[in-house]
Amino acid sequence: MHDAMTPTTRRWRQAMVPLLFSVALIGPRALHAQVDTTALPAGMEARVDAIIAERMQAAPFPGLAIAVEHKGKLVYAKGFGKADLEQDVPVTPETVFPIGSITKSFTGLALAQLVEQGKVSLDETAGHYLPDLPEPARSVKVRNLLNHTGGLVNYTDLPEFPYHERRSFTREQMVGYFASKPLMFTPGTQWSYSNSGTYLVGLIIEKVSGESYDAYVTKHIIEPFGMSKSLYTDWTRLVPNRAHGYKMGKDGWQNALQYDPTVPFAAGAIMSTVGDLLKYRRGVFASDKTSQKVRDIILTHDKLSDGTSILYTLGCLVENRFEGHRKIAHAGDIYGFSAYYAYYPEDELVITITTNNQGGAFAPLNIEQKIAREFLGIAQPVVAALPVPDKLGRQLGGDYRFAPYRFGPEVHGFTFKDGALHLNFGGVNAGGPALPLLYQGNNQFVSAIDDEHRITFKPGRNGKAATLTMDYYGGTFSARQLTPSAVR
Repeated sequence: MHDAMTPTTRRWRQAMVPLLFSVALIGPRALHAQVDTTALPAGMEARVDAIIAERMQAAPFPGLAIAVEHKGKLVYAKGFGKADLEQDVPVTPETVFPIGSITKSFTGLALAQLVEQGKVSLDETAGHYLPDLPEPARSVKVRNLLNHTGGLVNYTDLPEFPYHERRSFTREQMVGYFASKPLMFTPGTQWSYSNSGTYLVGLIIEKVSGESYDAYVTKHIIEPFGMSKSLYTDWTRLVPNRAHGYKMGKDGWQNALQYDPTVPFAAGAIMSTVGDLLKYRRGVFASDKTSQKVRDIILTHDKLSDGTSILYTLGCLVENRFEGHRKIAHAGDIYGFSAYYAYYPEDELVITITTNNQGGAFAPLNIEQKIAREFLGIAQPVVAALPVPDKLGRQLGGDYRFAPYRFGPEVHGFTFKDGALHLNFGGVNAGGPALPLLYQGNNQFVSAIDDEHRITFKPGRNGKAATLTMDYYGGTFSARQLTPSAVR
């Protein structure tokens, strides 16, 4: 699941920019004194190096840092590429990157701490704590804000939101973009990723604690966990080893926007390092700094009104299974940066990745899953490019509506042209470039630019609608064809 401070459509449209530029991949820089490579199986380090090198060239990323903890030992920590292209500064594991929506899990943890202290009730409304909040947002319960079931519109998806402008905002201005807009659905009936809900949780944390969000998270999470290189985004402060953010333009790399941290706020304003994210995992799940009651809260899965269990927990974490292994994770994506944090509890495996590119050919999740397979002893999938049978391609064409889970646009479209199937975010008539899909056989397709993005169809029979499941950002989403194909 995307963390993203950008809408899904924008991300994939950026991904369709022809990647004609390569990154000069400098040798990896590791913290050799701290890394116990003796705990790695023979050949593992070289295999992980090769995965990252190939992905760095294919994406591309200007720079990337990664750390892997396995069975309590730091077994891999390296930097690749450049933290600053203009000054030719290499990435190391100590490089500080914005982590985007991984911040949401900090927000979920902070709120759970206040729930444990009896200062917040999950079943109170947002308006109980924020009396000036307008309807309909004020009537949404806190738990619905946390788990993306509140129905609030996602402010970064709104066409009127000045996403690309470099300007300052107040909290009141930000809330004004979404709080009074009609809800997309009755709270608790559907799931739709929304930065807006987490934004309000951050305001509740400030109101109840009497501290700014920045101060609260620093005092109650960052400092107790020993995360000395982590901070709330501040572009005026001198931050040692800070990476620069980039995006791909038509003529090569461009500097990304230095955003006002009030824009992402509690939904995405924290900066960190891969090593500090390992400390964060230990602080939450393997130390007395976090009580069992708080852990229970942050790992709680509510259910939708129809009984469907929600993958997104009250701690703003995605808990799912990857290749049969329990996984707790979150992605981050924000103005020139992307990141991923993954924890496999039963396997004692933690993988953290930070990069300084947003909207590239694939996300850090793609790299993380390939590396996880190596540590979990799972063979990497072989990507095919089989011809799509004409009848199948015509059967699958059309618009599909995602429910009750939705990530980005409610409708996705599929077009069959010149023997290939393509994905159109927003529908077949939404405009913008289409994402080419590669046929794997057995009604399964993968993205041509991100082979971890898999779509499995069930063609309709006797005039019935086709259905699909899509593995995307750690979640599995289902959709139904709106107009059944007449193909026989």
